[in-house]
Amino acid sequence: MNYTFKEINSKELDQFSFNSPKGHIFQSSYWALFKNEWTHKSILGFDNDNNTVLCCIILIRKLPLLNYKLAYIPRGFVCDYKNKYLLEEFTNFLKTFSKDNKIAFITIDPDIHLSENNIKIEESIEICNTLKSLGYVENSSKNFENIQPNFVFRLKLPESSENLTKEEIKTNILKHFSSKARYNIKLGIERGLSVESYTFDNLPENKIEIFQDLMDITGKRDNFIVRKKDYFYNMMKILNPYCKLYLVKYSYDIDKDNIYKKINKCKSNMDSAKIKLIDLEESLKNTTENDKINKINTKIESRKKEIALNESQLESLENKLHIISKYKNKEVYLSGAIYLHWGKKAWYLYGASHNILRDTMPNFLMQYEMIKNSIEESHSIYDFRGVSGDLNENNPLYGLYKFKKMFNGDFIEFIGEYTLINDKKIYFLFKKIFPKFKEIRNTIYNKNALK
Repeated sequence: MNYTFKEINSKELDQFSFNSPKGHIFQSSYWALFKNEWTHKSILGFDNDNNTVLCCIILIRKLPLLNYKLAYIPRGFVCDYKNKYLLEEFTNFLKTFSKDNKIAFITIDPDIHLSENNIKIEESIEICNTLKSLGYVENSSKNFENIQPNFVFRLKLPESSENLTKEEIKTNILKHFSSKARYNIKLGIERGLSVESYTFDNLPENKIEIFQDLMDITGKRDNFIVRKKDYFYNMMKILNPYCKLYLVKYSYDIDKDNIYKKINKCKSNMDSAKIKLIDLEESLKNTTENDKINKINTKIESRKKEIALNESQLESLENKLHIISKYKNKEVYLSGAIYLHWGKKAWYLYGASHNILRDTMPNFLMQYEMIKNSIEESHSIYDFRGVSGDLNENNPLYGLYKFKKMFNGDFIEFIGEYTLINDKKIYFLFKKIFPKFKEIRNTIYNKNALK
């Protein structure tokens, strides 16, 4: 079998990418247009019968101060990676393409699972061996050193059928989450949280500003560089309709009413316990039998503990009322997210949260709403995106892993980055010198951002 590859209009590859099991929104004309700081080439591959067997968006960028370029194929070219001959033919095409276009190296990071829940996948190991044999250099990563995260959580979503409707699946998926996640979702609703979602077609401009404010707060708290408002606005615009903005809004009135209900219940329980305590103390005065005295004393202690517990809860609830009073008659947003979907997959791409009212657990409800949307749109995978592969509890990134794990998705390790090198000297400079420059730049940027 011989294969041919040719440059085409970007829109021509969308159908193949959208419908392929290895398709990805990063391998679409929408993403290529969005990454406008790069130039791009679109490639389609065909077999002898003119069937499309491969598609590829190649992002290309000039290297600083050098007459060379680098290229990146985000989440890898889309094809059947088990077809070794196809891989070999396309790799030969990329080698020629690199020389013709003065590209020093091309990096890929295919959407191929190397392991699921720490169990290695044999056919993926074979794919890795094939890539290495074709000249690709592996660059593995435990944390977030690579372009794309090497470790993610992915939740498999069941499809509707004669036995289960989409609404029933949405209800059932909640049972799949950990008990802590379920509790936090319920808590968020009780505390007055609601979730809004927007595409570019119905996007008020102030909602992007709200998300930007949340991103700035998150960036300062977690010490990372934050994209600017135009970046997210353009993402919503160019990736429309495959991009959504989610925002979690807080309602003071709902929270206040529910706290008052708990206060009233607490007072009622306390009054009931006090009446029972009086009755028990009266019974104790009229009893001389030791066995009955011991039993009554045990019940008296139990009632006293119940009263003390309710008093403590009452104090906590009244304190909570005082804390939330500052948000009366205010519009308050607590978290937000950028959500992408393409073909059968959906991704949680960016997330942000406020420093206030964190005990309402807004991120849990937001994730649940995005998962429900993925079910509604008949997606088969919801991708929580990156976590660290270093599962040491002392790792600063462990909290992110712990949060995403509560939704009981699969812990996925991708095969990682592989680079096809055309010029070894330029590649060495890029890998050794440029990261140091980037580190210095980021340090200066973060110091300025934190001022």
